[in-house]
Amino acid sequence: MRMAQFYGLSPRGKKLVLKKVMVREVGTMFLPDGRSVKFDRRRPVPAARKQVVGDIKTLNPQLPLAQLHRYTMPDGKVYEEYIQEVIHSGGPCYFLALRTADGKPVQHTLWTIEELSQY
Repeated sequence: MRMAQFYGLSPRGKKLVLKKVMVREVGTMFLPDGRSVKFDRRRPVPAARKQVVGDIKTLNPQLPLAQLHRYTMPDGKVYEEYIQEVIHSGGPCYFLALRTADGKPVQHTLWTIEELSQY
């Protein structure tokens, strides 16, 4: 059976846009029974703001394989996912990379030939 496979971003691309930062949350939680509990905690949250900007269609356009995202970093830089390569191996295999807002590929996020040849 042939089927589409999604590999997404390279490890370097994931490292760039999926960074976490520690934040402090302070507040009050209101429970269903009427009690309230104050909290003061630290937890990791994504550093980038992530937005869906498209998807990868399969033979059935109503069932997309994956979503494509735009990442806005804390310093204001914007990166978008795009399809770098489609390799056919029992069906299409999708590999994503990042590009800047002006459409230039971010070189260190590209899948290498060696990495792609493993699939």
